[in-house]
Amino acid sequence: MAESIRGRLPELRRELHRYPEPGWCEFYTTHRLVEELRDLDVDELRVGPEAYDPDDRMAIPPDDRLDEWFDRARERGADPDLLETMAGGNTGVVAVADRGEGPSIGLRVDIDGLFIEESAAADHLPAAEGFRSETGETMHACGHDAHMT
Repeated sequence: MAESIRGRLPELRRELHRYPEPGWCEFYTTHRLVEELRDLDVDELRVGPEAYDPDDRMAIPPDDRLDEWFDRARERGADPDLLETMAGGNTGVVAVADRGEGPSIGLRVDIDGLFIEESAAADHLPAAEGFRSETGETMHACGHDAHMT
């Protein structure tokens, strides 16, 4: 892992934990992951429909939900060109790092949040340390934010 990101991983994980987005609505999350991956030594980045066949997706949210989360990502400062690539819920990113001959490794991680309200209890670590979900309606209840970083 590049030293440029190693020290920022806890901060990045907490940022992503604060802003969980439901499946196929991970516009801001994809934007942030692309930003970070651009700083690493990867050979290729494929976003949304460049990474998969959009017709193979399942459980696509209704347009009004997609539009709501798309607009939220824009308001948070997501790259407008990248957002256009992801329009219609075409979120997610694939990074390719070609290191020549030898074994290949593939890592697949989920980046979506769930429609569960996160605890505000003082003994809940994200609440106590200031990285509880800011959406009020979604959270990373499965630990996805830990393994996407």
